[in-house]
Parts: sequence; structure tokens; C-alpha cells
Amino acid sequence: MPGVWNLSESRLVQVRSATSAANAESLSLGAPGPPAGKIWVVTACGYWPSVQETEVVSFAKTDQATGYYYALLNPVSLILNPALATFIEQGMEYLLFPHEYIAIKRAGHTEGSTMSANFQFIEIDQPLYNYEEPQVVKRQLRAISSIRQAFGVATRGSRGGVVEGGGGESGGHHNLPK
Repeated sequence: MPGVWNLSESRLVQVRSATSAANAESLSLGAPGPPAGKIWVVTACGYWPSVQETEVVSFAKTDQATGYYYALLNPVSLILNPALATFIEQGMEYLLFPHEYIAIKRAGHTEGSTMSANFQFIEIDQPLYNYEEPQVVKRQLRAISSIRQAFGVATRGSRGGVVEGGGGESGGHHNLPK
């Protein structure tokens, strides 16, 4: 179930792929990344070398705006091809913000081998803010107030004092200190 995107946007699934030159030990995937005002929700990712090899592999997110790298998968020794490597776990999604992309590195290489990778993503808009209709907000506040009254709890004052009903022998209201 998606967390930050509307399920109807799944109609807009896209894929980015890249292959390195022979003997390369790093690969940029998805560069230059989402444009300003967009976010890529990465739902799947796979990396494999062109030949079967055992190498230490790592994934990082690169932010072109700052030049910073952020680890996505700690370096780990993997036997790859036909197996694939990924930083995405079961049911996980990963967000790439504007101008971010994935960098894949291997510690060494088999002579003449290339690196290949792809990822699947959904591009969503990066909202300026969350707008809530004033009528909807008022309706929600009324509903919350009704629920509190039904349970005998209401708030008053700007200092957060609470009035509780139905307590004690007299059945009266007791004001808690402010």
C-alpha cells in the first residue's frame, strides 16, 4: 500500500536503466534525478554485472545540489549474475528528491565486465503545502468537539485547561488547574 502517493498514479510507472563501460567500478542510475518540484518513489531496483563475480557492492544516494552521498546499502560481498543486488526490501519504497540519483559501486571487477542496473519508479508532484478546505476543517473540529462532549471531556482556554464531567459524589464538574 503506498504511503505518500495516490494509487491512481501507479498508471505512470517508469523505468530508468544504465550500463557502464567495461572495467568500470561505479555506475550512476537515474542521473540527473527528478526535476524540481517532483519526487520519484522508487518501488524496485536491481543491479548485476555482465559476468558472474563476487565483489563488494554498495548503493548510495547522490545529491547533485550539495554533492553529498548517503548510504542506501552498506558495502557487502555478493555473488552476482544471475543473482541481482538491491537496496529495496520487501514492500519498501524509497524517495528520491529533486536532483538526487542512485550511485552503485563495486570494489573491483572481472576484466572486461560491465555494470548494469535499473529501477522502477512513480513520479509524483512535490506539493508546496497541504491545503485543507476551511469547511472540511470546521466539520472535523465540530466532530471532535461532539466526541469530547459525548465522553464528558472538553477543552477550554488557550492554556490547555480541561473540564471533566460526571465525577465525584455531587456529579458536578471539576476544573483542573491551568
